[in-house]
Amino acid sequence: MIYSLLKKELQLIGRGLHGILSMFVLSFTLLFLFHFSFEKDVSLPIISLVGIKWSILFITSYVLIGQSTWEERESGAGQIVQIFVPNWLIFLIKSMVVWIFLVFVDSLVALGMNLMFSNFSVIPLLNHFLFIIPGSLSLAFLGVSLGSIAASTRMKEVILPLLLIPFSIPIFLFGLKSEFRYISDASSLNQSVFLMIFFCFFYGALGALFQELQSENLDG
Repeated sequence: MIYSLLKKELQLIGRGLHGILSMFVLSFTLLFLFHFSFEKDVSLPIISLVGIKWSILFITSYVLIGQSTWEERESGAGQIVQIFVPNWLIFLIKSMVVWIFLVFVDSLVALGMNLMFSNFSVIPLLNHFLFIIPGSLSLAFLGVSLGSIAASTRMKEVILPLLLIPFSIPIFLFGLKSEFRYISDASSLNQSVFLMIFFCFFYGALGALFQELQSENLDG
């Protein structure tokens, strides 16, 4: 059953290949703009580079989650699967697939920044992933939850961005704050990563609970 759900989610994202390609193009276009506009004259400070990285993570999560939600709604696959599979399991599987794609894209962005910006290598590349992985997982949990809310309304295309943008800002700000704290004090790495992991559990539990409450309301 889990394999079938994974296959379905991968096929849905595969149908949105143009959206994924546009996400790649958008991410690296932003990198090239910053590289040729600023890095050629003066090296950007590491704090500015971390802000650019999180901004791109914010944008790519919005594009991927919106594309995945739209493809599922158009295919009607979500409504069919809900008859046979618990909503919380669908939520977790979909979130994991979205998260894997987000980590893949953002890992390429981090590698690209490591090549384009000299100061980005001040922090070991592995430590960048320690913040990217929980941050993108929190965004995946949040995006999938809000996507299901938007799908149950009439103004689907409008509701999702209206909800996703403001509710993802805390992840964006706390992610920046955690990484900035690590830059200023390397000994705070464990505390900073723990804060991001807390957000993962919080949004994951909240999303799974909401899915079950939503299914009970529909059954009632």
